[in-house]
Amino acid sequence: MSAASKTAPWAKWKPWVWVALLALLTVAVYFPVHTHPFFTMDDDGYVVSNPHLRLAFGKVASWAFTTYDLANWHPLTWLSHALDVQFFGAEPAGHHDMNLLAHAINVLLLFEVLRRATGFAGRSFMVAALLSVHPVNVESVAWIAERKTLLSTMFFLLALGAYGWYARRPRLGRYLTVALFYALALMSKPQVITFPFVLLLWDYWPLGRMRFSPSVPSQDRVPAQPISRLLLEKVPLLALCLGSAILTMQAQSYAGALRYYPLGVRMGNAIVSYAHYLKNAFWPSRLSVFYPHAEVRPWV
Repeated sequence: MSAASKTAPWAKWKPWVWVALLALLTVAVYFPVHTHPFFTMDDDGYVVSNPHLRLAFGKVASWAFTTYDLANWHPLTWLSHALDVQFFGAEPAGHHDMNLLAHAINVLLLFEVLRRATGFAGRSFMVAALLSVHPVNVESVAWIAERKTLLSTMFFLLALGAYGWYARRPRLGRYLTVALFYALALMSKPQVITFPFVLLLWDYWPLGRMRFSPSVPSQDRVPAQPISRLLLEKVPLLALCLGSAILTMQAQSYAGALRYYPLGVRMGNAIVSYAHYLKNAFWPSRLSVFYPHAEVRPWV
């Protein structure tokens, strides 16, 4: 039997077929959120009883970029909620629909970014489908206050895709596009602070920008670069990380969140939390919207 005859039938599918399947899958799984009410935890402060979101847009923008409300600095998240309030008012259905739309866009973005970078449509589909239906993502989609996670993920993926575009033909304008999307991601939620380090992994595989990178049939395959140059490329992005970290610490301090536990305990809890998240990625069980701190012994 020839190699061609062994090819799976879906290997020749057009990208739009994969995209349509992912969109249908995501909407089918999450459409029930349309009928959900506001959640009693955080939705009130973020949307229902937030008077700032009902101001004129200029005043909302001024407030969004200067406030540390709810212990965060995420102006794009506030602006997103403000737009929803303008369109949907106090009816939760529209707010939930926007979360679902953002999640669907993220799923499709992940597929396209991976497909362009690796050249594998089927495998990219499987990864994107996992993002779509993985239980740990239910919280971000079904909880209106978690819009920040969806927005930061969206801009993170746009920045990742723009980086592949930049890597094919490095130009200042293309690099600034990467930096812009990354800044927008940080202004949505600082969880994407690890982006420059993700880019180093992306350089190794699948872009193959390192001299010892494995060979991949990638549309974004580019000539190898010295490690020193790859590291230097990330310095402006690390500066954005530093700025976001400073603003986040100020926001947390403003809300009094840093006074409860000493630094050593918080660092220990961070390690335990990373392990917990990794466990949930492979075996999602006993999921919750809130995990109480284990006091001064977070490993117990």
